Amino acid sequence: MNTSSSSLSDNIIPVSNDEEKSCLESDSEDCDTSNIIEKVIDKNSLPSYNVPEKIIIVIDRAYDENCTYFEVASGKKWPPLFMLQHALKIFLHNKSQINPEHEYAIIQLNEYTATWVHDFTSSIQDILASVRSLTELPCEPEDIFDLNKVFDIINEKLDYVDLSYCTTTPPSYVVRTILFYGRSYSLPKLTQTHELERLLNSPYFTVDIVMTHEPPDSGNNCEQIFKSLQKIDMKGSSYTFSVSRNASNLHCAMAKILSHPLQRPHQVDANYNLKFLNTK
Repeated sequence: MNTSSSSLSDNIIPVSNDEEKSCLESDSEDCDTSNIIEKVIDKNSLPSYNVPEKIIIVIDRAYDENCTYFEVASGKKWPPLFMLQHALKIFLHNKSQINPEHEYAIIQLNEYTATWVHDFTSSIQDILASVRSLTELPCEPEDIFDLNKVFDIINEKLDYVDLSYCTTTPPSYVVRTILFYGRSYSLPKLTQTHELERLLNSPYFTVDIVMTHEPPDSGNNCEQIFKSLQKIDMKGSSYTFSVSRNASNLHCAMAKILSHPLQRPHQVDANYNLKFLNTK
């Protein structure tokens, strides 16, 4: 496996099991935000039920000029979209095995816009066909990408009444958006609106993020992009990963987001070490 690709998670939020902090120690504003989020989380008690998920998969098909490829153990190199499609195939099959009632939809990110590609379905074959049909789109490095275009589509497709807070019975379903952001130069911009705030504050709506990107250096904006993506979460319930061009880290992140939003710990508390019980 090629280990030369540098992941921002090594500097901000590790993909490894040492997820002790949610921000850089030098960034006091982000740390204060994390402390506030943790206090808010403690006040919420959600039912830990394996209710069906409606999972919106947001795939960034744009790629930057001269982008590097993922390299696997055999030495073969694969473009970012191909590797993501492969990881999604494994994720979808495993997720469906856990609960066949889960449903999936697809949004694709274009150079400037977002498009609803496939409506919710529990058919893995249908959703995989749509995933495979996506093609790479070369794009010029832009200053920003407007993520409101994504959440505007999501708001149009969802019935917010079903996402309203309920403490007596579990919801009939929960909604999770998994954003795969693959740009190393375009900063994601999210403008707060009433509709967006209402959506992100819903206890039964979660946003997970997997960022694939060039090895971070002074010539790109990878670090700023990752920090901006982390700030989307308003409840502290998201899982956020930076995997660079490391295929192992990508598949590891995909395995971690298999977990149900109502049944998993917060990312800073997640521990993936195997502990063997001494039965003597």
